[in-house]
Amino acid sequence: MERRAALLALILGSCASPQPNYPQQGPPRELAGRSAGAPEHCVLISPSESLRVSDSDRHTLIYDSGRIIWANHLGPQCGFGSDDILVTEPSGSYYCRGDLVRSFDRLSRIPGPTCVLGDFVPYTR
Repeated sequence: MERRAALLALILGSCASPQPNYPQQGPPRELAGRSAGAPEHCVLISPSESLRVSDSDRHTLIYDSGRIIWANHLGPQCGFGSDDILVTEPSGSYYCRGDLVRSFDRLSRIPGPTCVLGDFVPYTR
């Protein structure tokens, strides 16, 4: 039975329409007025925060951590829709470069892309 469910998920995932190419209009809005710091391999996960898709750049994930906003730029081959649910597979209590992030459509639950996280870039005022 598990094989049938996995096969059905694979078939439905392959039927999902490709994500539209969202043109980026400069840096993500969340990072406006901030300066980039040196990239880090990992960031500590806070129980009250989670990765989210940038409002203006579907190829960038944002993670708020106090006064620092961390950005993870996925690249043009991997982006998420504005209504997608992100599922992360962190390494322990950190989001790290190389961790997987998957998406599912909020309404249909059809799986979207699976992406590999890159370095996290801190942005401060």
